Amino acid sequence: MNLAGILAGLKEKGLKLTPQRQQIVRVLLREKRPLSAKEIGELVNKRFPGIGLGTVYRTLDTLKELGLVSEVVFPDGGRRFELRREHRHHLICLGCGRVVSFPFCPDDCVMRVAAANPDFEIHGHSFSVFGYCGECRKAGN
Repeated sequence: MNLAGILAGLKEKGLKLTPQRQQIVRVLLREKRPLSAKEIGELVNKRFPGIGLGTVYRTLDTLKELGLVSEVVFPDGGRRFELRREHRHHLICLGCGRVVSFPFCPDDCVMRVAAANPDFEIHGHSFSVFGYCGECRKAGN
């Protein structure tokens, strides 16, 4: 996934390619980890001072609806966002908030859920494992 492809997809959907929206996409392309909307806003503010957090959230929600961004939800309700590159899942540290992606999928779990709920049509899934990373365990978190 590259900037031109993402922007073409947005334009194809009839969305304006505002400089702020383009910069949000650039930040997501550059970063290799899921970011909070606040972190994205801070990075975008370096180029476009004064961009509101509401603009960041609206853009992220639009990108999510288009299937270009995936969202990682924390137990406390916090959300982080990343470009959808390939299907992957996450290990999330409850101590420091670190997120580690892993590319393999717990297919057996999804199949068991599907088998137990035959009237439910599955269109996707998300899998997050919560715990403590090695650094937090060493620190006693």
